Amino acid sequence: MLGVQGLELRRSTKPKQTETTQRWKFEVRALGATLPLHTRVEFSRRGSAEEYVLEPVRPEVVRPYAMLAPTANHYTARAAVRQKIEALAGRAETQARDVWDLEHLLRTTGVNPGPFTAAQRKIFAPGLDRAMGLPFDVFKAQVVPYLAPEHQEIYGTPEAWAQICELVVDRLSELAP
Repeated sequence: MLGVQGLELRRSTKPKQTETTQRWKFEVRALGATLPLHTRVEFSRRGSAEEYVLEPVRPEVVRPYAMLAPTANHYTARAAVRQKIEALAGRAETQARDVWDLEHLLRTTGVNPGPFTAAQRKIFAPGLDRAMGLPFDVFKAQVVPYLAPEHQEIYGTPEAWAQICELVVDRLSELAP
């Protein structure tokens, strides 16, 4: 499939291969391009009861690679929001990517992730505390380097991070049972 699209797989690694998660990283070269393209594929084998769908990858994701969109199972937006709320509240060490991902999902999908089970309702308060307490330096170290350069300029400021955290806290407060 890559060859038909004028792409060549140059290198691959298996940085994570566990019973629950498999991750591969790829370096792909486009014919005539001087710089390689880097991407990764990750599969989760967590026996989640959350909803998922089988559909093509969104065109804007594969457009930079000039290839046809493959079809893959993925969690619905509702399930992804629920999982990110759980991750934000339940991790031993709060990750800025959980706040970043949650803000993006809440802002772009408009999904209502409820109704919530009693166990899920218990995590809202810790999730709110963690979203409010994550300093900009953590976001700058954990997320900003992985953004496209044009997005680093937009989101890589203390003011932008404060707005992201505020949106997450506001939406979680609205959703809190």
